[in-house]
Amino acid sequence: MNKYLFYRITSKSNDKPRLDGFSKMDCLDNLLSYFPDYRMVCIADNCDDLIYEILEKKNFYKLVRTSLGNCGSFKYLLNNELPSLADDDLIYFVEDDYLHRAGSAQALEEGLKYFNYVTLYDHPDKYGINSPNTNPLVPKGPLSEVTQIFRGVSAIWRTTNSTTMTFGVHAKTMRMDSWIWNLVNTGFNTPRDFHAWIYLTGPKEFSLRTAKTIFAAQLLSRMHALLSPRRTLGVPLNSFSAHLQKDTLPENFYSDFMR
Repeated sequence: MNKYLFYRITSKSNDKPRLDGFSKMDCLDNLLSYFPDYRMVCIADNCDDLIYEILEKKNFYKLVRTSLGNCGSFKYLLNNELPSLADDDLIYFVEDDYLHRAGSAQALEEGLKYFNYVTLYDHPDKYGINSPNTNPLVPKGPLSEVTQIFRGVSAIWRTTNSTTMTFGVHAKTMRMDSWIWNLVNTGFNTPRDFHAWIYLTGPKEFSLRTAKTIFAAQLLSRMHALLSPRRTLGVPLNSFSAHLQKDTLPENFYSDFMR
């Protein structure tokens, strides 16, 4: 089994407020320090010359310069890098604004023994009152989403209904699910990842108060479950990664990431 970082970086950013004091290069160096034995496939998408010159000096397994946009750069990895991998190869898809902490690689590999997909980021939208970015399938109030708990070696794990576009998976699973990932990255400026996760994980919670497309994903997920099992997405308690967006930092950010 080989282990890969499928990493995407861009000089462009959306308008979401990022945490002050951290650059994308800081996040990249942090990632490389905690995943030293992974093969880095870096997609430099719409990167300016200064950023690209810095990337060229890194010891990557592969560096590809593109101008495809958010969705297009993900599809490039899916359709150009994934096909050559062995079924048991491990892939960690990583966006350029995540910070990791010690034990991240070990946690990722452990989690993929229990779950089909793994996120190292415990998103606060899974806890009803903790985030302004509400998840339509999480009830309002102090409790979390409905979940199942598993006691692992490096962490206590739980199931979750969704995450971002930063996640771990084995190549075989990703190939089987590539159609849905291609679908949610076609015709959009930003991925419709929540739709993909709801379709794949099929959470038991069902909400009528969602966008029509999300409601459709819920219905299709239930139909799909009649033919094949749903995917499981696991997350450790506490987070081993942090999305550096000011309003969605994990609960343990200042205690575990700022030491």
